[in-house]
Amino acid sequence: MLGSYKLKQVLKYLPGVLVTIFWGASFVATKFVVYVFEPFPAALYRFLIALLVLLPFTKKKKIRNINAFWSGFWGITMYFIFENSALRYTSPTNAAVIVSSVPLLYVLFTHIFHKVKTNKYHYLGSILSFLGVALVILNGRLMKLNPVGDILAFGAAISWVFYTHYVVRIKDVVGIDQTFSITFWGVVTLVPFSLLQNMQAKFEVRSVVGLIYLGIVCSALGYLLWNKSIEMIGDRKTTNFIYFIPLVTAISEFVLMKSKPTIYNILGVTTLILGLYIFERGEEYGKERFRN
Repeated sequence: MLGSYKLKQVLKYLPGVLVTIFWGASFVATKFVVYVFEPFPAALYRFLIALLVLLPFTKKKKIRNINAFWSGFWGITMYFIFENSALRYTSPTNAAVIVSSVPLLYVLFTHIFHKVKTNKYHYLGSILSFLGVALVILNGRLMKLNPVGDILAFGAAISWVFYTHYVVRIKDVVGIDQTFSITFWGVVTLVPFSLLQNMQAKFEVRSVVGLIYLGIVCSALGYLLWNKSIEMIGDRKTTNFIYFIPLVTAISEFVLMKSKPTIYNILGVTTLILGLYIFERGEEYGKERFRN
C-alpha cells in the first residue's frame, strides 16, 4: 500500500518531466526552423499544425472563453513573438537564462496579485535554482548583454507568467478541448503579426521536420502535458520545471558534441537541485502552518 502511494506521488511529476524534455529539445528544432522561416510565421505554422492535430480529438469546440483567449494570446502569440525575435538579436544562452527567470517572477506575481502566501523558502529556493541554471548555461563565461535581445527575452518570461495566470482560471484545463481552445486563440492572434513579415520560405528538410516536431510534440502534446501538470502538482511547482529546460538543451549538446561537463556544470546542477528542494520545503512549511 505504501509502495503504491509513493508510485502515485512520483507519477504526478511525469507530465512535467516529459514536457521539459520535449521543450528542452525544441531549441535545436527552432534553430533550424527560424533559419528558413521568419520568426512570426514560424510560430504561426507551428501552432497551425498543433491545431490540426488536436482537431480530430476535440469533442466540444468551445472557443468562447475569455481565459482561453488570454492564455492563447500570452502563452502562444506574445511568448513566441518575444522569444523568436530575441534570438535574432541575442544569443540562445542569454535568452535561455533570462526566460528561466519565469518561476521566480511567478512567485512574485502570485504573492502580489493572487495573495498567495510566500515564505523565505520560496524566495531562497527560486533564487538558488535560477543561479544554478545560469552557472550551467553560461559555463563560466561572462554574459554579453545585448539590450534589445535581452529585453525581448525578458518579455517572453513575463508573457509566460501571464499565461500561467490565465490558464489556472480555466475550468478543467487538462482536457483536449481546453488545449484546442487556447491553441485556436493563439493562432488567431498570431495572424496579424505574421502578416507583417514574409510568410514564404525555401524548402529545407531539417526545417520542415523541425516544424512538424514543434507543432505535434512541443505544441499539441506539450501544452496538454503542461496543463495536466498544473492540475496535478500546482502552478508554482509546474513553473519550476522551466529551470530544467535549458539544462536538457545543455545535456543534448554534451551528447552531440562529446564535450565533458565542467566544474560550472556540476556546481550549477547541484545549486539547481538544492534550490528546488528548498522550494519544496517551503510548500510543505506553508501547508503545516495552514493546518496548525
